[in-house]
Amino acid sequence: MKKDRWNQNRSFPRDWKVTNERLVVRGEFLLELDWVKSWSRELEDMNKGKRGHPYEFPESLIKFQAVLSQWIAYRGLEGVARKLEDYNLIPRHNDYSSAYRRIVKIDPEIELPKVGTISTTTDGSGMKMNSAGEYRKDKYGNRGDKKYIRVVITADPFKKDLLDCEVFVDGEGPSEPEVALSHLEELIKKGFDIDKFWGDGAFDVKGLFNFLQKYGILSAIKIRENASDNADGSMRRAREVEEYKKDGYKEWARKKRYGRRWTGTEVIFSAVKGIFGENTRAKKIPNMIKEVKRKFWVYQRMKNYADLRIEA
Repeated sequence: MKKDRWNQNRSFPRDWKVTNERLVVRGEFLLELDWVKSWSRELEDMNKGKRGHPYEFPESLIKFQAVLSQWIAYRGLEGVARKLEDYNLIPRHNDYSSAYRRIVKIDPEIELPKVGTISTTTDGSGMKMNSAGEYRKDKYGNRGDKKYIRVVITADPFKKDLLDCEVFVDGEGPSEPEVALSHLEELIKKGFDIDKFWGDGAFDVKGLFNFLQKYGILSAIKIRENASDNADGSMRRAREVEEYKKDGYKEWARKKRYGRRWTGTEVIFSAVKGIFGENTRAKKIPNMIKEVKRKFWVYQRMKNYADLRIEA
């Protein structure tokens, strides 16, 4: 049996047959057209009580196009819809400007797994801010300063599920521990039982340790160098610091299975950037933020679809 970086036997060996099938099924997701069957009913529901011009195209079509927009330009999306109409799969197609206006308004919510016990880890990464145009010059000046879109996600390192996602311009949003607290609070409000939280040294803050203590959540948070074990403000952190100093990093990491956090956030960041790229096409900052969030939304939808098909 292979061992991990801490010389422990791997408890979760990869089943390559299942892994390969999962990747194949993700391809099926791109052509999942069950939504066309409920076109008329969905439009009727969307237009109930709506004032002004009624919707002509259901949200399911827009979300289908939003998925494809990760690879296809908006004018290409019109071509896809036109071909669906040619095949009599939909009654009519929308043009690219209509698709664009609806897609950029999507502020997707991550599709969560069934409520139950989960493990969590939070981390951040950056996405490139390309072609920001005049908006960027007006906001940041024309100094050539590089700006990035910052993405902080919380994930389950065992199931590799994306649980929440915060996107903002680097340097202008909350800290990673603040995002983690917000994500964990929301998950608890939604009924999830969190058994453990993993985090690197950025999460070594008293407020987070106190939150974990309050809800009885185990932790594997790397303690910062030269950390004080002063109990002021957090008895939980003081105990963690004492344990970390007593064991030393390697033994502490082995006992806490610290490397497990990489199978959550890093796997997702790597997959999203590999599948969709880390560049943005939008010109305005708000649209860049939504575009980046859609990448992670699409990734989790693809994963959920594959999981359901594999389990079936």
